[in-house]
Amino acid sequence: MEKVVSLESVRNRKAAQRGFRQWRQKFKHLTAFDENTRWADLPDEVLFFLADDEAGSKYFLYDLIMGVLGLGNGMDFESLPSEKLLPLLDVYFLLIDQVRFECMRRLGWIEEIPFGDLSLILIIRNHGHGQFSPLASPPKLSSQHPYYPLYVGLSDMEKGVFVRKSIPEAIQAFKEKIGKPR
Repeated sequence: MEKVVSLESVRNRKAAQRGFRQWRQKFKHLTAFDENTRWADLPDEVLFFLADDEAGSKYFLYDLIMGVLGLGNGMDFESLPSEKLLPLLDVYFLLIDQVRFECMRRLGWIEEIPFGDLSLILIIRNHGHGQFSPLASPPKLSSQHPYYPLYVGLSDMEKGVFVRKSIPEAIQAFKEKIGKPR
């Protein structure tokens, strides 16, 4: 009997092939990136590279977005006309938040990240359907975070600001955790 393959899974696989093109070249020695890859599946090295904007990593996220959506190369991202660029910037901001929140999750500072159970491909492909807010509510701090007692007494809005203000410290702590030189 022949195996039945859904059209959607074929589309996701092709989107992943296009989207992860640069990632496969840069991280040849690492595991494969495919349509099921979630933030939690990425090795620390890849996650830190994406979180550390000094390395020009934003172009890897741009290329992922452009490739998944069949729009070409990430180098063309910033030169798109504004009507095409603005919705893609929403996707980019969601992804970069998730990268940074995943660093925080691995440090034990938060429990889970928004949409962390979904593959990167699904997040990008479904973003335009209103399923994901580019400014999704930040995750809740874990009781393991060094400033958790201060966090508990804040209002919901202040808690969101507190989590976002913790991002630079989290990236530095993650860098130290994985043993990257200063």
